[in-house]
This record gives sequence, structure tokens and C-alpha cells, in this order.
Amino acid sequence: MGRMSHRRACWVGCLTVLAMSVWLGACAEADTSGDDSAYVAEIGGRATGNRFSDRMIPVLVGEQTLYRYQLEGLNVPTDVKVVGFSGHTIQGAGVIVEPRHGKATIEFDPMGRTLKQLSGSWHQFEYMPGDEQDFQTVHLAGSFNGWSTNALPMYDRGDGVYRALVKLPDGVHWYKFVVNGETWVNDPKSDKEFEQPDGNYGVNSAVLVGVDARGLPAPKPDHIERSAVIHDPGDVPDMTVASGSLLRLSIRVQVGDVERVSVLIAGAHGGGAWMRYTLQPSGESVGLERYGALVQVAGEPVRYLFELVDGGETLYQSAGGLSESLSEAEGTAYVCDMVPAFVTPDWAKAAVWYQVFPERFRNGEVANDPPGTQRWQSNWWATLPGETASEDNFYGGAGNVWGRRFGGDIQGVREALPYLRELGVNAIYLNPVFEARSMHKYDTSDFRHIDDNFGVKGDLEKLVGETNDPATWQWTESDRVFLEFIQEAHRQGFKVILDGVFNHVGEGHYAFKDVLENGRDSEYAGWFEIFDWGTGGEPGKPGGVQWRGWDHDNGQLPLLKKDPVKGLADGPREHLFAITRRWMAPDGDVSAGIDGWRLDVAPDIPHPFWIQWRALVKSINPDAYINGEVWTWAQPWLGGDQFDGVMNYQFAIPAQDFFVDTKTASTPGEFSAVLNQLVYAYPLQSALVMMNLLDSHDTDRLASMFVNPDLGYDTGNRLQDTGPDYNLDKPDEVQRQRMKQAVVCQMTFVGAPMIYYGDEAGMWSPDDPSNRMPMIWRDLMPYDNSEVVFDTDMFSWYQRLASLRLGLDTLRRGFFRTLISDDELGVLAYARDLDNQHVYIVINRSSEVREVRVPLAQVDRGAVMIDWLDPGQAEVVMDDSGAVDARPRLVPVAGAGRVAGSVFIIELEPYGSAVLADREQMR
Repeated sequence: MGRMSHRRACWVGCLTVLAMSVWLGACAEADTSGDDSAYVAEIGGRATGNRFSDRMIPVLVGEQTLYRYQLEGLNVPTDVKVVGFSGHTIQGAGVIVEPRHGKATIEFDPMGRTLKQLSGSWHQFEYMPGDEQDFQTVHLAGSFNGWSTNALPMYDRGDGVYRALVKLPDGVHWYKFVVNGETWVNDPKSDKEFEQPDGNYGVNSAVLVGVDARGLPAPKPDHIERSAVIHDPGDVPDMTVASGSLLRLSIRVQVGDVERVSVLIAGAHGGGAWMRYTLQPSGESVGLERYGALVQVAGEPVRYLFELVDGGETLYQSAGGLSESLSEAEGTAYVCDMVPAFVTPDWAKAAVWYQVFPERFRNGEVANDPPGTQRWQSNWWATLPGETASEDNFYGGAGNVWGRRFGGDIQGVREALPYLRELGVNAIYLNPVFEARSMHKYDTSDFRHIDDNFGVKGDLEKLVGETNDPATWQWTESDRVFLEFIQEAHRQGFKVILDGVFNHVGEGHYAFKDVLENGRDSEYAGWFEIFDWGTGGEPGKPGGVQWRGWDHDNGQLPLLKKDPVKGLADGPREHLFAITRRWMAPDGDVSAGIDGWRLDVAPDIPHPFWIQWRALVKSINPDAYINGEVWTWAQPWLGGDQFDGVMNYQFAIPAQDFFVDTKTASTPGEFSAVLNQLVYAYPLQSALVMMNLLDSHDTDRLASMFVNPDLGYDTGNRLQDTGPDYNLDKPDEVQRQRMKQAVVCQMTFVGAPMIYYGDEAGMWSPDDPSNRMPMIWRDLMPYDNSEVVFDTDMFSWYQRLASLRLGLDTLRRGFFRTLISDDELGVLAYARDLDNQHVYIVINRSSEVREVRVPLAQVDRGAVMIDWLDPGQAEVVMDDSGAVDARPRLVPVAGAGRVAGSVFIIELEPYGSAVLADREQMR
């Protein structure tokens, strides 16, 4: 079900219907004779009166918090008209619904005058505070709402127990209760088996939603456990229409209970024969095994049903339930319209992302350098000219490292476009570029203009007459440098997105400075989270204006004011809408604007803002890409009304566990299970555009992770505080080889890979600020630190993998399935499938040579298989067409490859990898 704004949610009511097999619809004329065991409610007017206030409870629907009324049986307020009926379909403006359970939750939409049964599972969380606790609020925070401390309030209905009813997809979910907005409390009723470390020396509570098959009797021969056969077309993992011709389907059964699962598909209107597709095992959880497939259809409505076989027993699952009769199942088949709930940009599915931290990427124009700019090749760990001597002043004391500038700018990024083309990159994500005091620019002073240290120094001083009215906004010389860069990037085949920091600004922002100067009389007084207007004292001091900051109260990053209905208060909301239009369509020209956004600390802004903002973005450019910085599971943002994808830290974290760690490393089986979970967690159209990263400007460098294994992702890696013993050594050859292996997985898994600038050049470092050292350039060598050299071998490896991804459509759009997960040998193999094309990825995560037998699809038996990672079988060549947007490509070496049988045998060196595909697949 699609999400709705909070404003509309106030009009929504929930009913609990107590009867089975009764059709319900929107209220209209009806025969009320007969059995009154089913009820339909008609809300007479806006249901927000005080009499209902004690019945209002928070419900998370489609992963968005809404406020609904939970009504049971005849116990309803007088404002609700109850119409009893039996055996009748009520016609009118409504949607007819048949409850599937003894109790069905029904949504009433008074704007559309419709009733809908809500799919999915519901769980009621309960918290009973102790008598000694002094509290004012209780909220539910969890993996299902981005761990927000204020998104989901819990309410006491008079018995001292705080409750929240939440709609959740089947599976395990983690959560805690948040008391008074700051105290995190575990649930005594938590499922202990699924609890996970919370990163703060505690655990997150866990709940399993849906069928739990762990306690079922062992599977029997020639018998299928009917209670464990699950397919719900309303749940994303079970059925997703990714496009007009791509359909992802899956079904779950008891582990080890079936020999074969197929899906039968035919036209929805009775035309054409039933086509059979074999489903592949795709992971296990809570005693259930999922079977799935990605099916290409003709782009019209289809019918489908499942066939399950175990020895002598065959069952068919359809909308009519389980049946032993194929003809009966065909008559009650599921119907799918093949209309995706939403679309994501096709170009983002084919992206090879490159993250640029502008101040540290390349200095293309020395005239805009800030005062004290250091030599690019300086030794990072030394005391540089103008800095205070002694190690104590590096992080602390004078804080030398925090004030450093190296002069990177937009001109430098433009200058580097041919380098990025050579690497195989086709999409660029820029960290903030708007005017700001810091070198990182997350403390925005003015969203309207590009920072003059990134363009033309001093150009802001030339502006006259600008106000908050967009009609007065002008283009500075730095703005035009940036817009010219966008034009050139587009000409060379790049997409470019910007970092949108919409949750907070810097102390130097013109609106915030006006508030500090004019207090309540400022025209921007409603823009910020001011909790004390003071009595005229110095701002941030006793008696002065006090504000909430993203860093801390009265901090350097003042928070923009939130609004429970619109997400952000009107002032900043409208300003950011105008900023969005400005950079996406400069002077009304969409082709001259950016191609999308990466959204900083996205969970900190309530969902309603993102819902409205997405509508604006897509109205400007339907092909724009929206990516959110969400470190947790991101279902609340990926239902089609907010983001297209997120920075996929849920890939990065288990990838570190598997590839980097040694003593605490996960096994191939455990890593495979997580990859399968990732594949099904989101709608396929979102999964294909996830930004798959291994490191970023917020973590230590990938190369250094291998020197410092077993730390946990983004933990113990900051020399100045959390990681004083972090090892700064340059990675050795074995660690470099293991890093290459991780990149193979990043470049071949579902989603779009993102390279953090310099990883391909051999950069290594601990976390912020050292992960933002100046880029290593071939033409700027030598560097003062003799260990700092451009790593040609690593560059070639990234280049080969980028070329591989660009050349094989199966890697960009294909289905994922595990082939081998051998914990004893340390071998993992998986396939990417698209129609009748297959790519096989084989990883030896052991320190021994392994011979691996890779099972191949029928279509590949007899094909000439190439290992595209082997330079002896395929070489990287630059496109010789002369096109300015050309990228490198892979070409088979003459005579390379072997004719495959049903199994392809390959020997892998320690920490070796292979990517196998029919040589005819490469474009």
C-alpha cells in the first residue's frame, strides 16, 4: 500500500473485522437484513474530535507513521455509522476486499470513499515503565523506521502500558524503546535468539514477524508441509514488478521440504500457453527456505501460480490457496498487472559511481585557493608550513589538521574527467559544494551559490540586491563555473549528483545570522529549532538565544525546524524547494542541471518532507536519481514515494565481516544469507540502483580496513578518539589481494558500485579527517612521503571491473542466486541471471589454492566461457571510436576460453576470484 502524508492520515480509520469470507466495500446503499457478524464503518466527517483522542494510536503503514483509529466489533464511537450485512457486495466508489484471516485490518479513505484490507503482518509493541521512572514520552525506534527517536510515539490507553501497532514485513526486526527522547531501553519480551549488538556495548531487542517454522517437525518424504508454504503478492519480497516486462517472484517453504519449485505464467486474459520457469533456492531463515526468480514477460497483465514437488506429492499455490489440482489452480491463479508501483532511472542501474571530496580531489585553479593552502604533495603526518610544531598539535592543541586547505576545486574535477573516463566511471557524486566556512562544506552558509574557493574567489561580494525571494537570485562567477562543468560532464557521458544537506546549516548561514541578530523579530525566526529566545545576552550563552544543533545544542550546525505535518517548517521547506529547482533546472533548462541528489542524514528529516520533495524532483526531471544516506535497513524510504535508493551500508557492513575480518570473519554461508536478504529486502527497481559502497568519507579507507581487521564497521578507526592504536601501515601484497577480492563482489552484486576517490590509486588511511587526504595523482608524483605512490596495478583492477560491469548487462540488471557457499573450503560462488544470459562469480576467500566446480545453466553447456578477470583471457582496451564519452571495454584474447559442460572447473589462487561468462555476452 502506498504511503500517505500525515495530513491525509488524519482522515484514515482502521476497523477490525471479525468475520471470514465476507466481501466488504465502500459504504453505500446495502441490504442490512441477515447476519450482522460483519461491519463496515462510514466516518461522518473528519474523525479528529476529542471523543476519539483516547483511541488514536500510532501505526506504521508502508513504513510511514500514520495516526489511525482502531475499532473493534460494535464498540465504536457514535460518529461511526455501522452497517451490518451478510453475503452482499456493496457497490459504489469503493474497493471490494475479502478478509483472509479471522481478523482483518481495514483502512478507510474518506477522500476516495474507499475501504481497503491492508496486507502484511501487524505487531503490537508494549512497554510498561517501572514505578521509579520519571518520564514524559515513550517512542519506538527500530530498523523499520531508521531508528528515529521521535517518528513513532507510544501511547498509554489508561492501563499504564504504552503500545504501538506497527505493520511490518515478515522477518526479523530490531528495536528499542526511547524514553524522554534520550534513554534507550530494551524489551524484556525480546526474542533473545535474534538480538544483535547495538554498537554501544549492549544489544538491540528483536521480534520475529510472520511464520516461524523452526519448531515444525522434520520434513517427510513425499510430503509438503502446507502450513509453511507462503506467498503474499502484497509483500515486496514475494512479488515485485520492477518494470513493464520484469517480474520478481518468490515463495517460501520449510527448509529441505521440497525437491523442485516452479512458477507457471500465462496471459491474464486466457490467451497463450502456460510457460514454466524454475525457481532457485535463495536463502534460509527461521526454518523457511525462499525460492525465487526474475522473469521477463511480454509487458502485459499475467496470471501465475506455483508448482511444488516433493517425490510423489505435487501441490499448486494460487490465489485460491493450496491445491492438488492444476486445473483448479489455473482457475484461481494470481493476477499481476505488470505496472510497477514506481520507477527508478535506468541510467542509475548502469552507473559506476565515483565519490569526489572536492577540496581534496584536484586543484585546477590556484587563483581561488584559500589562505595558507598547502602543497598537494605534502606529507600528511608532518607539521606543515604555518602550523604549530609537536604531535600534540596535530588533532588537539592547535588542531593543525582541522585547518588545512589544499585547494581542490570544480576546475580540478573538470580537469580530471578524462581520468575518470579512463577508469570506467560514468556517474559522479560530489560532496557539498555550496558556500560554507569549512573545507568539508557540510556547514552550508548559502545553498544559492557555489563556494568561491571552488570557483572564482570573491565573487559573492559582487552580488547586489539578493533576498530570500528566488526572483532576486543571481548567478555568481563560481555558479557559472559549476554549470559549465555540468555541461562538460554531460558531454563526456557523466551523470552528476550533489550532496543535499537539508537537515541543518552552518552558523554562517544568512538566515541563522539574522536570527541571532534580530531574535524573535527576524523574518527567519521560524526556520530553526530555537528553545530559548533569551533576554538579550550573547547567543549560545546564558541569557542569549539557545538553539538545537546537529552536533550539539548551540553547536556549529543549527537544525532546520521540523514540522509534524510537512516535515520541515514552511520557511526552510519552501527555501529548499526553490534551491532544488535552481540546481536541477538552471533558468528553466533541465538539461543544464544536475542529475539528482545524495541526501545527508536523511533519517533526521521526517518522511512527509521527503514525500513532497520527491514529487517536486520528479516533476522537474522524472529521470533524476534520489539517494539517501541511510545506514540502517531502508525500507521506510524505499516504497516509491521518497528515495530511489540509499547508500548501501547494509552491503558494506557484512562485506567487511566476510572479506576483511580474520578472527571474527563470517563464513561463506553467513555472507550468502545476508546477500540473499539484501536482494529481497527492497523492490527490485530500488535494489538495482542502490549505491553499493565499501568505504566513504565517513569511514576508514578500505585498504586500511585489511590492516585493521575485526574492528567492526566504522568503529575503533579514529586515531584522535576511538582508535588510538589504529595501525597506519601501508597494506602489504596479501592485504591488497584481499581488497581486490572485495571489489569483485562490489562490482558484481545487485546494485551500482561506488568508488571512494583514491581507492583505485592505492590510498589508505584511518577515519576522518585522514580519510580525506589529497588524491594521489600520477602527474604530481613524487609525494613527500615516499610510500605514497600511484598504484597502477590497483587502478588496472578497478578499470577491468568497471569495464566488465559496463559490458555485461546481466551484471547491471540481473537476478542474484547463490551457487556455492562452502564454509569448510572458504569458497563462495553466485550467479547473476537475466533471461537466458548468466554470469558466474567465484570467490576463494581462503589462503589455499582451491579447485571449484561451478554448476552452469543449461544454456551455457557447450558455450565458450571466459574468465574476464584473467588478463590472459581478456584485455582492457579504450574505445577506439573517438567518441568523447568513450569508456574502456574488455576484449577476449585470441583463442581464449574453454567450452563448458554442465560444470565448469576452475582453480583459484589464495584470495583469488573469477568472473565467468559466455564470450558472446560481452558487448
